[in-house]
Amino acid sequence: MRKLLLFAFTLLAINTQAQIFRLTYNTTTCPSPLNGASAIYLYAGANITAPGNPPTHFADAAFSNPGLYSLTQTSPGFWEICFNPYQIFRDGNGSTIPTNATIYSFDISFRNGSTTIYTAQCNGNSILINNPMTSPVSSNPTIAYGSVVPTCNVGLADISGSVPAISNFPNPLKASTLFSLNISGKSVVSLEIFNVLGKKVATLVDQKSVSGRMDISWKGVNENGAQLPNGCYFYTLRINDKAVNTNKLIISR
Repeated sequence: MRKLLLFAFTLLAINTQAQIFRLTYNTTTCPSPLNGASAIYLYAGANITAPGNPPTHFADAAFSNPGLYSLTQTSPGFWEICFNPYQIFRDGNGSTIPTNATIYSFDISFRNGSTTIYTAQCNGNSILINNPMTSPVSSNPTIAYGSVVPTCNVGLADISGSVPAISNFPNPLKASTLFSLNISGKSVVSLEIFNVLGKKVATLVDQKSVSGRMDISWKGVNENGAQLPNGCYFYTLRINDKAVNTNKLIISR
């Protein structure tokens, strides 16, 4: 039974990994014009057409919302951000990247809060990260590099107050959905999925100590890694063994 549970947990971990990209930026190399900045923001493009092609979708809100896509300083000179590229990158029509599209590369740059500095490489040019969602390879890993992770609680703002919050997007789930948790203060967290009969079909977070922001990507699979049928489901967030939030989720492939 222990081996079966371990196998099921491994399958679940593989299937929940998919779409969260964790990016690290080192401003001390060169050093960057942003070294010592009080705030740094992502300015990037994603190429979904063919290897070596220019970006087709972009992530920046410098003029409409200057505070969007902010990085968090995790140690002196090092900044990080986690994001789902299928949600934040948009083309000229405002459309997001299709969830079944291959992302061939990211062109990564950064800016300050006043939008007067845009830089990545020592000469200001962007950094290229090839195969970002499969096997990320950075053109200059001493400055910026990334990895695909199953969950992340860095690089996104924490909420204030004591009320935990959870949301998921997109809903209905067609290929995958991203759960976003905000936990104020370190707590033991569980996140479980139930069908309409009240039977638990998946555990996305199991008694994990969390503080701040945490994202979990899920492809609509059960404990054994098999796709769940279309229909209505419910997810319950438990904090310190107490159910604090239950929401509806639709799977419609």
